[in-house]
Amino acid sequence: MTRQVKWLLAAFVVCCQVLTSCSSDDNGGASGGETYQLDQKVTQHRECHALKNVANDLLNLKFRQIIFEYTSVGPDLKTPVRLTGVISMNPAVYNKEVAPRGLMLYNEFTCAKHGERTSQNEIDDIALYMNKYQNVIAVSADLYGWTLTEDKPQAYCCLEITAVETMDAWDAAMRILRDEGYAIDGLPMFNVGYSSGGFSAMAVQRYCDENRPDIKWSLTSAGAAPFNINSVYESNITSKTSGYACSFPLLVVAYKETYGMDFEYSDVFVEPLASNIQKWILSKDYGTWEINSLIAGGDEAKTKDCPIDMILTKDALNRESRVGKLLSQKFRENSLCGEGQTWQPSTKTRYYIMHSTMDKYLDWHVSQEMADYLTAHGCTVTAEFDDWGNHVDYGIIQHIGHTILLMEDFMPNSKVINQQVLQDIINKASDHIKNNIYNNTEFPL
Repeated sequence: MTRQVKWLLAAFVVCCQVLTSCSSDDNGGASGGETYQLDQKVTQHRECHALKNVANDLLNLKFRQIIFEYTSVGPDLKTPVRLTGVISMNPAVYNKEVAPRGLMLYNEFTCAKHGERTSQNEIDDIALYMNKYQNVIAVSADLYGWTLTEDKPQAYCCLEITAVETMDAWDAAMRILRDEGYAIDGLPMFNVGYSSGGFSAMAVQRYCDENRPDIKWSLTSAGAAPFNINSVYESNITSKTSGYACSFPLLVVAYKETYGMDFEYSDVFVEPLASNIQKWILSKDYGTWEINSLIAGGDEAKTKDCPIDMILTKDALNRESRVGKLLSQKFRENSLCGEGQTWQPSTKTRYYIMHSTMDKYLDWHVSQEMADYLTAHGCTVTAEFDDWGNHVDYGIIQHIGHTILLMEDFMPNSKVINQQVLQDIINKASDHIKNNIYNNTEFPL
């Protein structure tokens, strides 16, 4: 994560100071539903120190994590595999000085490089939800292709696989929390993610609605996500440039490797990308913006705004070609809204869907499709589409801030929050950062 993004995150943490403290109740969430033994095992307790390079560590933002292993299934949804997950909480909750007020499933955004998981080095983003005012316990799944299975391709945006592995992590975490004496029964449960993490959050929502009646999410908050992957494909092949060149290659590589799709990389990608999939992507030796630069041949301007003909072949740009039809079909199967989708979302869950209209990583209309789908199926949806700049200029701050406000509606002993004050502070902080700091960002899709 770049210095600029860390400044954004730090600004939001400061904004959270408008929240007032309160007492907590001993309540908790649900678990169960797995069909095999999770065999969860705690492997490490650690202290995390997030955003310490920001403003000479003015925030001194520390929290605790419980890292664990559990058994889930691999990409075939049959073969048992050991995976890892992590439970995060602020020190007061960790030490049982205060009771938790909510349980959060935090779905991580796109990662491409070794160590970029919440249980490893990617801790700045989740730290914002570890504030001392809300006292939530957050659970994150590292998923297949990371940590214990890092030598395997990640199942990026593979809908059902992601949901099953995530819910197994959730169930394992609930057992660990109970074993360690945390008061979690009856707490509201929140399902949260931004960018590709938003896709994962909605994948989890669909899976629970169809398979886990014991899980009742109070709020599912998903921002700026590729909910309809077919729409993402259409946007890629009809645009002249990409503001985030690695995103579609990461998706195609994950689908070919995970589902064994019948095409060669040279059918989809032009050179030198086609011949370097192993080195640039599957090796996990490069971060997303490093991959962007490699695709663009090191040209800084093209790294930020890469011509599509430096990424995709003519056949890939044609949905009626053999490879175009293969991709379209598989993308349709893994979409959460759009053509052929019949899923009935829970009307008992509240939804927050947002996306900046100036997002250059991912066209905002795909989030509008998701909001419309939820609304058409009788759900209560808060949908916000406004100009918050590029993918992380302000959109991520908007998503985190509004998510925290919405979570508070379900919390025991709810605080009185001056929402306008919070919004004004966020606006001013974001404007200052955009005007004085931003040049480029390396935040993922």
